[in-house]
Amino acid sequence: MAILAGLLAGCAGAIHALDAAKDRADRGDWAALAAEPVPACDGRDPICAQRQALRARACALQAGAANLSEAARRPFLDCAVESGRAAIAASEAPPRPWREAYALALFTRRQARPGAEACRDNAPLLSEADGLRASGTDRLPRFLAASARLAAVTRCGATPACPYLSEAGALLNDPPSGAAVQWQALAAGIAATARRLSCGPGPVENAGG
Repeated sequence: MAILAGLLAGCAGAIHALDAAKDRADRGDWAALAAEPVPACDGRDPICAQRQALRARACALQAGAANLSEAARRPFLDCAVESGRAAIAASEAPPRPWREAYALALFTRRQARPGAEACRDNAPLLSEADGLRASGTDRLPRFLAASARLAAVTRCGATPACPYLSEAGALLNDPPSGAAVQWQALAAGIAATARRLSCGPGPVENAGG
């Protein structure tokens, strides 16, 4: 009985903590959510997964604050990635928005990291973006997958380079109007890298147009 009572108390405490986190999110108190650590999830745990997902969102929003220095932004980027990964791992069927948010957090942190640190984020970014592409038609995963392929070549030394670049260019068809500048800039980077490496003509030549 004592064991059962302990389990019930623990479950009630976890539910209370999740409700408190949801209240903070409803109030837009993202700073408090980002500052409050979430205990590691023990296997599949939907309550813990939701708390981690809320904290990942809070940290991503805090990382996007315009007045932060790079040093101050780094802990929030780490939090967005690690809590996002924890939320997915603790969920039986992670909602697609969680997975997209995790992929975007990886992309954002990779952009801020130098050298080998960036490459450590690029591999899971490529895997997650390709997984999202396989199960939906959203444009964001295509952009992230193309960016990961370019970074694999230019920052991480992936070989053979030309197939990576051809695949990246092919992913950038039909850019969304609201993000056309970013898509065109990525497409231009892919095309310039392909020319520098003397890759043959292919989809990369017309990407983003």
